[in-house]
Amino acid sequence: MARKIGSQTCIGTLVPGLGSIRTTISLSKEAKLRLSWIDYYHQHSNDAMLTCRHYGIAKSCFYKWLKRFNTQGIAGLETLSTRPKHVRKSLVPQEVLSTVRFLRKANPEYSKYKLAVILKRDYGYSLSASTVGRVITRYNLFFTPPVRPKGHPGRRQSIKRIRKPKGFVATQPRDLVEVDVKHLPNTGTKRYGFVVIDVVSKETVVHVASTISSAQGVIAWKKAVHKLGLPPQAVLTDNGSENMGAFASLLESQPTKHYWARPHTPKDKPHVERVIGSLERECLQWGGVATDLADQQQIIDQWLDKYHSYRPHQSLNYLTPNEYKAKLGIEVSSMY
Repeated sequence: MARKIGSQTCIGTLVPGLGSIRTTISLSKEAKLRLSWIDYYHQHSNDAMLTCRHYGIAKSCFYKWLKRFNTQGIAGLETLSTRPKHVRKSLVPQEVLSTVRFLRKANPEYSKYKLAVILKRDYGYSLSASTVGRVITRYNLFFTPPVRPKGHPGRRQSIKRIRKPKGFVATQPRDLVEVDVKHLPNTGTKRYGFVVIDVVSKETVVHVASTISSAQGVIAWKKAVHKLGLPPQAVLTDNGSENMGAFASLLESQPTKHYWARPHTPKDKPHVERVIGSLERECLQWGGVATDLADQQQIIDQWLDKYHSYRPHQSLNYLTPNEYKAKLGIEVSSMY
């Protein structure tokens, strides 16, 4: 066997006593907390009262886990299962279970309600939808579709959303405007009102469109900038797709800071929500609805003219927006 090169044929223990070394035990969060009780207890001269006061636990609770630790070690600090020893067994025959499993695998897109109907219609088995659901859960008959659902193209965009600073307060016109979309009443065709309001002067612009998109948001923004005279310092929008895409790109090219409201939190934009309510109560509910897009825009523009020049605003000390701007020495736009 001299000078012969080959593979090792004798397998032995490389480290003496390796088999006697205990494996590492991973503890849950609750077990780690109980272990800290035991450590504190031993570090303070086995003072159980001090340990209980320090952690705010009852003596009975501490002694219970101390006893488990002394008898079972660290593993005894884990919470035991509370599952009953004897549970109710299913009374559904095995033949019916097999049929349910077969139907679920053959039709993974169907819910338990549809499978219950098919089970009774085609096989004559009368099972409730809840029972079918329990069978699906017991055998883990949940499947992932091979094709992922198509998401909204606007919502797939990754845009860094900056929330309005907590201490931000608009004190002058053009400090902050709020933007939102109002779904207008229609007579068969969809209509959307892009609403922009200056939170200080209450000047408002409404652009009526047949689609809700970022391109229409750009048109509404250009109208608002023309009405206000200069791009505002900041704009606050919700997280809709109409505020992404072309609209977000336009804001990036301007000195206006783009803030985003929290999802499902309309109270973050109280001013635009308030003017949308006024538009609904004072214009649309009084017959301000038209079938033609241009006619609808004209009706809302007429209401906005009254809104700016005639309607007193309580938040402006009962001045109109035009009177308020004149008081500040700002030129009043003649857009309407």
